[in-house]
Amino acid sequence: MNIMKKIKNIPYICLVGMLFIGSCSKDFLTLYPQGNLNEGNFYASAADFQQAVVGAYVPLRDVANNAYFMDEMRSDNAEYFYYAKDRGNQIAENLTNFLDAPDNVINVNRYQADYNGISRTNVILDRLGKITFSLSDTVKNQLTGEAKALRGHYYFDLVKNYGGVPLYLHEVTTGGTEAYLPRSSADSVYTQIIADLTDAINLLSKPDFSAGQTGRVTKGTATMELATVYMQQKAYDKALPLLQNIYTMGYNLLPNFHDIFNPANKNSNREMILDIQYQSGNTGQSSNFPYRFTPLTPHTLVILGVDFNNTIGGWDVPTPDLYQLFETDDSRLDASIGVIEGTLDISADFLPAKVVTSVVGYTPPTNTEIRWFCKKYYYPPYPNINQNTDQNWPIYRFGEALLSLAECLNEIGKSSDALVPLNRVRTRAFGAGKGQITTTDQTQLRTIIANERRKELAFENKRWPDLIRTGQAISVMTAFGAAAKARHPYLLPQTYNVTQDRLLYPIPKHERDLNKLLTQNPGY
Repeated sequence: MNIMKKIKNIPYICLVGMLFIGSCSKDFLTLYPQGNLNEGNFYASAADFQQAVVGAYVPLRDVANNAYFMDEMRSDNAEYFYYAKDRGNQIAENLTNFLDAPDNVINVNRYQADYNGISRTNVILDRLGKITFSLSDTVKNQLTGEAKALRGHYYFDLVKNYGGVPLYLHEVTTGGTEAYLPRSSADSVYTQIIADLTDAINLLSKPDFSAGQTGRVTKGTATMELATVYMQQKAYDKALPLLQNIYTMGYNLLPNFHDIFNPANKNSNREMILDIQYQSGNTGQSSNFPYRFTPLTPHTLVILGVDFNNTIGGWDVPTPDLYQLFETDDSRLDASIGVIEGTLDISADFLPAKVVTSVVGYTPPTNTEIRWFCKKYYYPPYPNINQNTDQNWPIYRFGEALLSLAECLNEIGKSSDALVPLNRVRTRAFGAGKGQITTTDQTQLRTIIANERRKELAFENKRWPDLIRTGQAISVMTAFGAAAKARHPYLLPQTYNVTQDRLLYPIPKHERDLNKLLTQNPGY
């Protein structure tokens, strides 16, 4: 089932969700106006529950709309274009520069989006336990499995970024003590995540690629997520069989790397394990990543095929460090990184003249202004000036599963076996029989696999989490920060002070103002 066909009903689901927060009186809880959606008359059929489950996917968009600042641009993969004439973007820049604070709105938005998703899944799971109408086991298992997988996903996003957090597992119906919980330990949160994802694996079906399921959670999605959770805990022996199971579910690599993210292939893509669904138009369901990741310029015609003032661009700019990591015959380079040549106008704004066909061995011409940009989600021309597209965002795909499998095999001492999935990814990148890795030295292979993940998954919000997971965040980002400050005079001396405290983000100030039981992470 294509999830986009259901999302048109989301505004109504959101209204119902608001009614679950609390009530004004006992009478209000028992008197339901006819014709209005409310907590008393909504969950009355399988169709109602199916719409509610679709509603639980919506916060994924809100997470994604903030995550690239926190997961990719906080790493050595990406930076931002510094626009001296408008410093309104400094809040986002602070996250990249390790100057984040508890009131940073991007951090706040992500935290709240995760709990919004958790709230919706809790309502679904509680109401499924109270139904008074007939519901087949097949349908109930699907609804329960999706809700548990999504809850596990939202909690995994929270625990990776904030450590231990309040663990809400049921619908909050009053403003009493149940609404204000202290932080649970990270271990307790992980225990719940593993339980939810294990249940989801047992309840959900394997993906049906003929049904356009890449936007819906399946057995494959829950399996991949649980494997990733175990890898986060360095439990490689537990992650390994899960990743091996993914092999049996029909996933495959697309022959051409750049085709993976093409909107023309969305929902019929055997490589995609789960992606976040977007739809262009004026319904509030669109994405704007291609606009954000192309340069700031008052004239976009050369870049986008439509001319307007792109004031939201200049983010996720590839770093020289990432560009130099690619081998020249790696097809992923031109599919991931682009460069645009142009000039500066009298106001020092960039005027694009040409999108360079290939950046392999690129040397900028003299007297030419250039802008590097993330090309991974760039599929022009774009039809309108409203900065909305139907570009989906990847969460998990088979290419990552293969590299995760290679990493697990190497970490448990089966380095020769790790070459098979590793070289499968590299064969697509370089061509048959080319670019093959042969070393079985565990230490060397660990570095090779990490670099392969960095290239394969660049701009997919994996790099900062990978640096933390592998214990490299402080050393890598301290060195990167020193080089960045040498390149960019606008960076203040206090930027890139990468300490142990900065491996977690702060609990948002607004949440602590509301809930006095919430403690803050060290260093904030």
